[in-house]
Amino acid sequence: MLLDVNNISKSINDKEILKNISFKLYKKDKVGIVGRNGVGKTTLLRIITSELEADSGSVKFYGSFGYLPQNLFINNHMYVYELINETDKYGDFIILLNKFGLKGVEKQKIDSLSGGEKTKLYLIKLLLKKPDILILDEPTNHIDNQTKEWLEDFINNFDGAVLMVTHDRYFLDKTVTKIFELENKSIKEYSGGYTFYARQKQIELDRARREYDKYIKEKRKLEKAARKHMERANKYNNMSKNDFQRHKAAKIAKRAKAIISRLENMDEKKKPIVSKNINIKLESNSDKIGNILIRAEGLSKSYGRILFENVSFNIYRNSRIGLVGENGVGKSTLLKGIIGKVQLEGNIYIAPSVKIGYFSQELEDLNLDLTILEELKSINNDENYVRTLLGSMLFRRDDVYKKISNLSYGERVRVAVLKLILEENNLLILDEITNFLDIPTKEVIEDALLDYKGAILFVSHDRYFINKIAEEIWELSNSGITQYLGGYSYYLDKKLKTSFNEKVSIKEEILRLEMELSHISFKLMNCSDEEKERLEKEYFDIEKELKKLKK
Repeated sequence: MLLDVNNISKSINDKEILKNISFKLYKKDKVGIVGRNGVGKTTLLRIITSELEADSGSVKFYGSFGYLPQNLFINNHMYVYELINETDKYGDFIILLNKFGLKGVEKQKIDSLSGGEKTKLYLIKLLLKKPDILILDEPTNHIDNQTKEWLEDFINNFDGAVLMVTHDRYFLDKTVTKIFELENKSIKEYSGGYTFYARQKQIELDRARREYDKYIKEKRKLEKAARKHMERANKYNNMSKNDFQRHKAAKIAKRAKAIISRLENMDEKKKPIVSKNINIKLESNSDKIGNILIRAEGLSKSYGRILFENVSFNIYRNSRIGLVGENGVGKSTLLKGIIGKVQLEGNIYIAPSVKIGYFSQELEDLNLDLTILEELKSINNDENYVRTLLGSMLFRRDDVYKKISNLSYGERVRVAVLKLILEENNLLILDEITNFLDIPTKEVIEDALLDYKGAILFVSHDRYFINKIAEEIWELSNSGITQYLGGYSYYLDKKLKTSFNEKVSIKEEILRLEMELSHISFKLMNCSDEEKERLEKEYFDIEKELKKLKK
């Protein structure tokens, strides 16, 4: 055993967040903690790592730990090499930088690194302490899918235990063997990854509902029978003029008491607690539109360097397109170019009947000076309808008078989604719509998008979301766009086969060049001086090419 958490309780501002939380962590355990925003996941990690004090309970480590917080580096202006003060570990530091694909960054400032590079750097800092347990808080925030895949391999190959909080369901499926669900102040353990947990959770909820319905039905039946018998007993008591009627009344009352006794001895079943869910439906105005909504030809964009060029495509009615590509390739820029927020080189034709709804990850279309109600009434002045929609997104009573500037990022996302609902568009262009949302809210938005009848073009780093929504994948690169006419799993399979074929081609080329070298070596053994000069040059040219390929 590496960690023993025993009866941890914590209240913040008189509100109980955690109550008697207990679990153990063993070597090789890979555990994901899930739960809605605000249930206390990060609070629990901070208590475990001694950043926060619990009201009661204990945390005991039987080994060392390394903690990866959400905010990685407070002092971003430091140089990377300044992280290592102990000179005897500097060599190990450089070795790990090279191993993690960060060769040469030791002379850079931390704030010049990407989110993925910072995550790798912080992990290196932790690994130098040789921890037995890694405790990770939202490790996939701000990193691209390539780095996520790297992190998955790293966690799977890590020899110790891992305890993490993340909203990335795909990442959980790839890395963890247990799920700890934090709900209603308590924790419950499930075996397997996220998908298995979600299935088990639904089975449990359905079973609990059936048992509760059966209990209520039986209880009402017994209550009705008891009332009926008591009414009959009272009737005979009131009529009692002889011993026969009094005896009959007593007999009926005895039956009623027996039924009441059965009622009192019934095992009470509590109604299953179901968190209040958001309930939304995206309407589409797609009845009178043609087959091609948008046609783009030869699009390109540069900011000192080329982001992308030679990008051409058609967006068809009812398309579900996931736009992917490396960080910095211009995915968000392309979306902004389509809606006219950014000037692109090339031609874009948008059919006259197309009405685009755009979701920006910066949420710049929200007026921070307005209240939630004012922001939505600027689209639809029917206050009753707007209030009903706000209620479906869990904005109730005085919540509607909150200023946009005072909302959390997740709350602002919910307001932006409500704007899309009110607009009744037939093409949605979405830029990272699931950022910073908890899993239940993501799933509600996914269900709404699956029911949506219009076309969707979206950018997301959430692979679970991409897998669920996209029916085709477009991969953007500096040199153009490659279209894969299938979902995310199809895209990954195609990429894997292409990568394998490229590796096979490289191996074949290496073999061919090595044979050519052998052939030239043989010729050099028996040639004129004139030929020797030419053959030696040829030999060294091939040797250079071989070195490049072997890298």
